[in-house]
Amino acid sequence: MKRFAAAAAVAALLAAAPASAQIVTKLSGIQPLEHPSSYAEKFFAEQVAVLTNNAVKVETYANTQLGDAVANVQSVRNGTIGFTVVSASNLNQVVPQMDMFSLPFLFKSEAHFWWFLAQPESEAFVKALEDKGLKKIGYIDSGSRNFFTQKPVKTPTDLKGQKIRVMASPVMVKTMEAMGATGVPVAWAELYTALQTGVVDGAENNHPSVVAKKFYEVSKYYTLDEHMRIPDLLVVSMKLYNQLNDQQKAAVVQAGQLTQAYMRGAWKISELKDLQELKARFTQIIDVEKQPFIDSVSGLVGDESKRLGVEKTVAFILASGKKF
Repeated sequence: MKRFAAAAAVAALLAAAPASAQIVTKLSGIQPLEHPSSYAEKFFAEQVAVLTNNAVKVETYANTQLGDAVANVQSVRNGTIGFTVVSASNLNQVVPQMDMFSLPFLFKSEAHFWWFLAQPESEAFVKALEDKGLKKIGYIDSGSRNFFTQKPVKTPTDLKGQKIRVMASPVMVKTMEAMGATGVPVAWAELYTALQTGVVDGAENNHPSVVAKKFYEVSKYYTLDEHMRIPDLLVVSMKLYNQLNDQQKAAVVQAGQLTQAYMRGAWKISELKDLQELKARFTQIIDVEKQPFIDSVSGLVGDESKRLGVEKTVAFILASGKKF
């Protein structure tokens, strides 16, 4: 009888013990729902649910519902939201050296870009974010960046006097200046109106983003100069990450890596499809000789590498480009 009484007591205690509460957090994105980045964010949330057996739930919000890129970074740092996808250029606000990724013509090709991101040097470079409350758990493809303008741009000379929207990146502003334009930081959600009202004469971005935001409605020419290839980073708040147990931490990191692989495929399909659509939307798609654009910023790359203190990493990237 005593054994039965003891067993009953244990069962009662177990029944009274609260189950581990599900962790519910948010992922804030800035792209429209039909953009491949938004697909990747949804995929990430699904993978986290599967890999943690629903112990961690990620609610996704697209199209700047929770804030623009700069606001999202601060929200992740303070733990208000758990995750965001953000351009490396917009991380210069917390780690200035991250603006290295904004340097023009840093990578020789897409293959070179992804090769570097897989190297220990890249991992060591982005680890500095962790001391600022952010942890990189995956890279999200953002393709190459091209100009879309009201006037045709065939050489850097054609940019003279034009106001070109850029992210809040000192390197991007200085790059536009080196090419003869004026770089004007404008929030992503405000860019369509800025183009429509003439606040800026043009902007620069990748094919899927131009299609998703319909910028061809407020600009006429698309110049394929591929002046930058800047990664987006899928980051987790260190405040959230430190609340997770070891298995959950491993699951979040694994979900990030799976999302990186998923996004590369989704991006390639979208990029090819969207370029074809843009050919029908713009007045003209301009294929240019890249060398004049490269020459116009050659001095800037060295100067900005020195200012940011990233000369060693840039030298490694440029030297490795000879393999591609």
